[in-house]
Amino acid sequence: MRVIIIGLSIIFFTLSAIITFKAQGLLPVQKPPYQDNLEDITSESSNIIKKLVEDQETNRAIVADLQATITQLEDKLKTKEQVLESVKTPDAENTPRTLAVFDGGTFSPGKIAINEVALSTIENFVGEISAAQGSRVIIEGHTDNIPTGKLNVDNMDLSLRRARAIANILISHGISPDRISAIGYGDAQPIDSNDTEEGRVKNRRVEVKLVPKEGKN
Repeated sequence: MRVIIIGLSIIFFTLSAIITFKAQGLLPVQKPPYQDNLEDITSESSNIIKKLVEDQETNRAIVADLQATITQLEDKLKTKEQVLESVKTPDAENTPRTLAVFDGGTFSPGKIAINEVALSTIENFVGEISAAQGSRVIIEGHTDNIPTGKLNVDNMDLSLRRARAIANILISHGISPDRISAIGYGDAQPIDSNDTEEGRVKNRRVEVKLVPKEGKN
């Protein structure tokens, strides 16, 4: 391109000199022998410039299409994230959350008194319950299927007493009784087999759950 421009400049100055000489009558009027070459060069230069302009317009169109596609993809991604957030957030806020599970090691067989480890665990989540204003606490007691061996105290009653034992500790730490529900399920909801000692230990448990305020969005 640079060579063509330089060539055109030289030809321009040469033609200017010839025209000047002709105007002064110093040269005979005749068609310069290189005029055909000049026309070819000019035509080729025009074609090159035209091609460059067309290529530039094509590239601009391609870039514009790519930008439009990127914008569309970003909008779709943003919309998808908003939909996922709207679906996920209510579930996270409204689904009951298990704060602790006190397993069979917490209680001695047939007993309702809890050990020091359980007391320490309760103290760790009391603050969380207090901060969740309006939420409720559900305490669910469970046992294995071995009879208690005590008169008037079956597994259903034992599981309820254990749930109430946890509830009383929460109340002693300042949690309102109105926020607490203690439920006994006995051996009706095992999570493992009662045919082995390991399974029975797992089934003897108390679960503490934090339930968000009803109607919370």
